[in-house]
Amino acid sequence: MIVDVEHAARLLAGERVVAYPTETVYGLGADAESPAAIEALHALKGRDADRAVSVLVSGLDELLQIVPDLPETARDLARRYWPGPLTLVVPVDGSTLRYVRSERGVGFRCSPHPTAAALRRAVGRPVVSTSCNRSGDPPCRTAAQVESAFGPELCVAGGEPAGGGEPSTVVSVDASGRLELLREGALSWSELRREETT
Repeated sequence: MIVDVEHAARLLAGERVVAYPTETVYGLGADAESPAAIEALHALKGRDADRAVSVLVSGLDELLQIVPDLPETARDLARRYWPGPLTLVVPVDGSTLRYVRSERGVGFRCSPHPTAAALRRAVGRPVVSTSCNRSGDPPCRTAAQVESAFGPELCVAGGEPAGGGEPSTVVSVDASGRLELLREGALSWSELRREETT
């Protein structure tokens, strides 16, 4: 069912899962600080609950509020490539976003898609950003594909097609600023590596 952004934000605040378009594919969103919402998201995707998921933020300023000691390399990457198809996995302290973290920390993403950005602003807190698909299936790119995969019960914010770009590139930035490629996507690894030497 297609709903407007405000309705979708209310659902997220109520620990529901919603789908939303990004510049690449559709994402599944949930309150990143709610264990019940994260559990529901993993159940919907049909994957292990210990799999880390990324978090949608509005930009570098918000990321610095969450991770005040963000490595300078990560700051430079965010300034250069956000909003855009880059997920930065950075260390966080022990109490931060503990339901979505991995051993490397938490992945953060800032989408330029107007619906994804508006949804994040409307919710006012970190929102999960993970591909909208059943585990093992290709990601959904349209609202019709979302309904086909999950049924009409899953609400879709906005309803426009996703941007269709390549998936985001995912890089880990450790406390020293060293980069590690976790998944190459729309941004090339060679381009991102230049940040380490500039």
